[in-house]
Amino acid sequence: MKRFAVISIVFILFAYAMGVSAQSSADIRNYIAKYSQIALDQERAYGVPASITIAQGILESGAGKSGLTRNANNHFGIKAFGGWKGPIYQAWDDEPNKSKFRVYASAAESFRDHSLFLKNNSRYRSLFQKSVYDYRGWAIGLQKAGYATAQTYAKALIGFIDAYQLYAINGGVKLRSGSTVTIRRPVGGSGGKQQQQARPEFLPEEQMDENEESEEEKSVKNAVKKFLVEVNDVRCTVLYPGQTLSSVSMKYDIPKQKLLEFNETTRESDFKEGDIVFLEKKKSKFTGAQDFYRVKEGDTVYGISQQFGIKMANLTKMNKLNLFSTLKEGDKLRLK
Repeated sequence: MKRFAVISIVFILFAYAMGVSAQSSADIRNYIAKYSQIALDQERAYGVPASITIAQGILESGAGKSGLTRNANNHFGIKAFGGWKGPIYQAWDDEPNKSKFRVYASAAESFRDHSLFLKNNSRYRSLFQKSVYDYRGWAIGLQKAGYATAQTYAKALIGFIDAYQLYAINGGVKLRSGSTVTIRRPVGGSGGKQQQQARPEFLPEEQMDENEESEEEKSVKNAVKKFLVEVNDVRCTVLYPGQTLSSVSMKYDIPKQKLLEFNETTRESDFKEGDIVFLEKKKSKFTGAQDFYRVKEGDTVYGISQQFGIKMANLTKMNKLNLFSTLKEGDKLRLK
C-alpha cells in the first residue's frame, strides 16, 4: 500500500449546517485563501508547485473539512510510518481496521511534511525536472507514479487548478491540454554565470484564455455544483473527481464496508464521479413533497433509490417490482 491514504445528480438540494460536510465552492475558496501562502513557501523551499499542493489539499482534506484535518492538522493523509515519534490520530481509510495518521502542531508542518515526502521519494524524482509552472505535467506525473489510486486523480488536480485559478499563486498561466512550459535561462557576466533566476516563457499556443474552460475544469465545476449534504433527510455527499470511496471513508471517519452497506452495493467500482454517496442508511420512503416519479430513459431501480434516498427493498415493494426489473420510460413509480 502507498505511503499516503488513498485518494479517492440530477438535482440540487439545500445544504444544511453540519459538523462535517462536503466541500462547497465557498469552502474551497476559503481553503485557498488560508493556505496559498504556505504552499508558495513550500514551492520556494522544495520545488513542489504551489498550485499542485493546494489542489491536493483540497482533494485530500475535503478543503479542510475532513476529521483528520480538523483534529490532527493533517491535510494530506500522511500515515504514522517511517519512524514517526509524534502523536497519532486513528481514522478509517481503505484498511479493514482504523489506520494511524500523523498529528501536526500546525498546518504548516503538514504542508512541509508533504513537500519532503515528494522531494525525498525516488518515484517522484523526475517531477522535479519539470517547471513549477507546469501543473499539468506534475498532475499527470503524480498519477503515473502511483500517488493515488483514483483513475481521475490527475484530471481532478488540473480541474481544481483551472477552476480556481491556482496557477496564479506563483504567477503562472492557464495551460492548454498537452502543453508544456519552456524555461529561458538568461546567461551573462564573466565566466558565463547566470545573472538572474530562470523565468518561464509561456508560448501563446500553450496558454488558454481565462474565460475558456478546460475539459477538466468543466468536470470539477459540475461536481461542485452538485454539493449535497442531505437527500431525504439522510446524510450524504457527492463523489468528486479524484476521490474514491476510501477517500470518503477517511473524510467522514466511516468504515468503507459501512458505506457500501448504506449504498446497497458490494463493489467500490460501482461509484463514479458525481454519484451520491450515502453516509447513513436510506429511508423506507420519500419524506419530501413528491409522491411519484416518472421514469426516464436509462433509469434503474438502484439509480432511483439513490436519487431519492429510499431503500431498494421498499421502493420495489411499493411498486410491485424486483431488484432486476426493467423500467419503462414514462412509468410512474410511487415514492411513499
